[in-house]
Amino acid sequence: MLAAFWYVTNRIDTTRVEFTIPLRENWALPFFAIQIAAITYFLRPNLHSLSERLTLLAIFISTFLFSLTWQFNQFMMLMQAVVLFILDSLDMLPAVKATWLYGIQITGLLLVCVLQFFNSMILGSLLISFNLSVLIARKLQKNLKTGSFFNRIGKLLLHLFVVFCLTLLLNSIIKKILNLKSDEHIFKFLKAKFGFGATRDFDANLYLCEEAFGLLPFNTFERLSDTLLFYAYIFVLSITVIAALVVAFQNLSDAANQQSLGKMGKCAVDLKPETAYNLIHTILFGFLALSTMRMKYLWTSHMCVFASFGLCSPEIWELLLKLVHLYNPKRICIMRYSVPILILLYLCYKFWPGMMDELSELREFYDPDTVELMNWINSHTPRKAVFAGSMQLLAGVKLCTGRTLTNHPHYEDNSLRERTKAVYQIYAKRSPEDVHALLRSFGTDYIILEDSICYERRHHRGCRLRDLLDVANGHMMDGPGENDPDLKPADHPRFCEEIKRNLPPYVAHFTRVFQNKAFHVYKLTRSK
Repeated sequence: MLAAFWYVTNRIDTTRVEFTIPLRENWALPFFAIQIAAITYFLRPNLHSLSERLTLLAIFISTFLFSLTWQFNQFMMLMQAVVLFILDSLDMLPAVKATWLYGIQITGLLLVCVLQFFNSMILGSLLISFNLSVLIARKLQKNLKTGSFFNRIGKLLLHLFVVFCLTLLLNSIIKKILNLKSDEHIFKFLKAKFGFGATRDFDANLYLCEEAFGLLPFNTFERLSDTLLFYAYIFVLSITVIAALVVAFQNLSDAANQQSLGKMGKCAVDLKPETAYNLIHTILFGFLALSTMRMKYLWTSHMCVFASFGLCSPEIWELLLKLVHLYNPKRICIMRYSVPILILLYLCYKFWPGMMDELSELREFYDPDTVELMNWINSHTPRKAVFAGSMQLLAGVKLCTGRTLTNHPHYEDNSLRERTKAVYQIYAKRSPEDVHALLRSFGTDYIILEDSICYERRHHRGCRLRDLLDVANGHMMDGPGENDPDLKPADHPRFCEEIKRNLPPYVAHFTRVFQNKAFHVYKLTRSK
């Protein structure tokens, strides 16, 4: 109940469902939550054989559906695999269970690859290379969990180095054999984002210029603190981190009990495997959220569960009361019930009236220009007509009219990225002949120009779509400001502006067939 209340009262930071057109991640994240819950249950010690098998099935199905519905799945699951690797290396969960989870991730991704018409980006993913490397390295270093403390630290560092090198080697081999370039834009984006060199790559800059891919704003923590979530989270995180460090030190120091059942039981007293998994999970996803704002929804939703678990957990209160020398079973019972109840009462008092007011509001989608455009397409164009335009708008065209598109927002394919960049030349400084030839090469019948892109003011100079295209084409950007010395003035004016003047070179190739305050639709003439 506490987790649910926190999730709802922090909904601005825990979900994007409320204020965005349905995204792929909105479909995927519920499956991710189910998968985390199933993994948490699977890591419990002493599960019955039937329960274990059913849980593995639940993990596989949720992993598969999560991977199928979101293009960034492999990066999220790579972080999960790193969590398992850390816990397995520190002997904080059974190695056989980690192996099962590595195998499920690989199998799920390969099945998604087949169902997505052999999506090459999946085959070249770091996740598959990493999981295979971990399994190979474990076979090579069979005596990893033996020896004295410093001996084991040395072995762990060597193990880490072997896994890292094997991952890079396997990934390079796979990409070279299959000639894969599907995810290179992501690595260019990461390289530029973390200051390892600027890039003129159009695709990488599309990400760099989006606010959602920037750092997490500081006011996020103010909102989370207002509901007491952040304070509770830090409290639980601090105690579990201390417990994890103690357990890790004990495990590395205790060379005599090599993964024996007795040792596993001993570790579970201090920090259960399922708790350790969720601890490392929330830390890694916390770093991800801090570096990339869009990914905060993976962290904040888990934060609600992790904080509420800690406040209701007898183990957490037992550890805390022992630390302050106030341990008593009755005190544990009082604390684990009174604190969550008091927080629930506070949340109800402060947020319930506002939530009821919001629920009483009847909201309606209102975008008459877009509705007019979709109605016109449905009534005035052939059903087999092919449309070109921005990725976001074309996704709406597909949903509302069923017409064929030249490009769409699935950006994890190299040929689709190249096609999108070619279509976006309608906003660049190109001749009408060049634009017409490019669009006809994709079978385009109609183009939709958006004033909001052509005359964009949302982004600063250098991040407007037209600026990204100019730089990628080697042209100087519009407006006051500096340009790189190697950029040159364009030979032609901006296409999206000049076409509206109905000059002969443009009229020869494009005929305006629809116009409103936001959109201009032009029909392409057939090449003779």
